[in-house]
Amino acid sequence: MSENTEMPLGLYIQSSLKGAWKLVQAKPNAMEYFDLSSDGFWKSFWAIAVMLPAYALWTYFNLQGGTREIAEGVELAHPFLAEGIFFFTTLPLTAFVMIYFTKWMNISSNYSSMVIAYNWMSALIYLILVSMTMILSSGLVSGELSTALLIMLNFYFGFYVVWYTLKNSLQIGGVFAIGVLLFVKLLETVSMVLLYQIFNPEYFNAVVDTINNQPS
Repeated sequence: MSENTEMPLGLYIQSSLKGAWKLVQAKPNAMEYFDLSSDGFWKSFWAIAVMLPAYALWTYFNLQGGTREIAEGVELAHPFLAEGIFFFTTLPLTAFVMIYFTKWMNISSNYSSMVIAYNWMSALIYLILVSMTMILSSGLVSGELSTALLIMLNFYFGFYVVWYTLKNSLQIGGVFAIGVLLFVKLLETVSMVLLYQIFNPEYFNAVVDTINNQPS
């Protein structure tokens, strides 16, 4: 599908998610399912719309809780504003910053392919992790087992799959891809921290205080 720009949107999204699933499975032919044309680059931001129903469910799920426990005995209102802004801006921001990062690292020849694959991979991972988090947080699984499973899922999808996606889409070596992965994760972390600090400062300050007051 690499140069097919005439495919109806529904089939395009289906094929792109199939490509993302191939990335999750670490299949070497995963990139064949993506539209790698210039039109496909812009259409890849439909990934945000694909994630939107899961985001709405996640917001509703957190609204039921009312507050979020950030430490034992410390509860605050869920930081909906910061998380909402992060949800809608993280993919465009990553694409924008990576223009300059890939040029600086001399790997910009596959920049467009990377953004396309990264957007759809992010959409699929978001759908999976939101679903699993709600299931495991519902009480069906014991607290310790639920926490362990979530840590494992977040590591596999958030690090290994992202690493493989960057390696495969940018066509770079595995060690080099680790550096790119760390940069992307740093960008996401800094963005989230800044959004918390600006739009939910009470939550941000409480988290910082909790971290600083941890027993040594």
